[in-house]
Amino acid sequence: MKNIDIPAGGLALANLLNSKTLIALLQLDRDLFAEFNTRLEDYIGIMIRSEEGRKYDCTPDDAKVFAFTGVDGDHFAFSTESGTISDLDQAPILFIQPMCFENTVKLVARNIRDFLSIFLTLKEMYILERFDWYTSKEVMITDIEVQFEESIKERAEAITFISEKLEERLQIKAMENVFDYIMSLRQGATIHDDV
Repeated sequence: MKNIDIPAGGLALANLLNSKTLIALLQLDRDLFAEFNTRLEDYIGIMIRSEEGRKYDCTPDDAKVFAFTGVDGDHFAFSTESGTISDLDQAPILFIQPMCFENTVKLVARNIRDFLSIFLTLKEMYILERFDWYTSKEVMITDIEVQFEESIKERAEAITFISEKLEERLQIKAMENVFDYIMSLRQGATIHDDV
């Protein structure tokens, strides 16, 4: 396998950000490019940053941006909870949508490993924005079938491939009950409720 360099400072920044999971994702991205001429974003739909990403006005000041979707400025960030969390593998994950004026900042996972586990279950990151409207697991399942099932089926081979890589490299498994997890997470949320 050909070895390529992560952009200048990428691993150094990941180390500064103190996230072993982020470092592993950057390495996986690098290996995918070297072996298959693809990127992690080709499989999971988000661009993992090798340097801290651009913040928008709605991005909480303490957030550390680590990924973008490439749509409307939507991005994912670690919440350091006003600097009280230094190990970003333990930091909550925020989904920030600058063009979603009613609720720009959404808490989507307790940490980055749970975030990836959620992806393995849902198979589409944009389902995360729809939890604002889900009132039950049945409503969620119906919405996913109507809005996302066709796209997920079209990408099934790629999703299976990257799921196996995430399980193999990071020992991450699909989450069993995403609906209950996210509803429980949001009920206990105090993170950036004022944003």
